[in-house]
This record gives sequence, structure tokens and C-alpha cells, in this order.
Amino acid sequence: MNTPPGIWILRALVLAALALVFMAYQNPHLAVDLANRAWSCF
Repeated sequence: MNTPPGIWILRALVLAALALVFMAYQNPHLAVDLANRAWSCF
């Protein structure tokens, strides 16, 4: 089975999104702090 390389990038993005949701569920204050730090870059 030959999969296109883009599917691996898509899978990695989906796993990263799930990890962020899990982190936000476990510790919402950390997720808010990281979001504020990322937003302050702009």
C-alpha cells in the first residue's frame, strides 16, 4: 500500500490537535497560559 506523503502530515496535525485538547482538558490554566504567550507574539 503506497500512501501519499501528505497523509502523514495530516495525521500528525490531527494527533497534535488531539494532544492539545487532552492537555486543555487535564490542565485548562496551562492551555490558557500557552495561548496567551502565543498570542503575545503577534
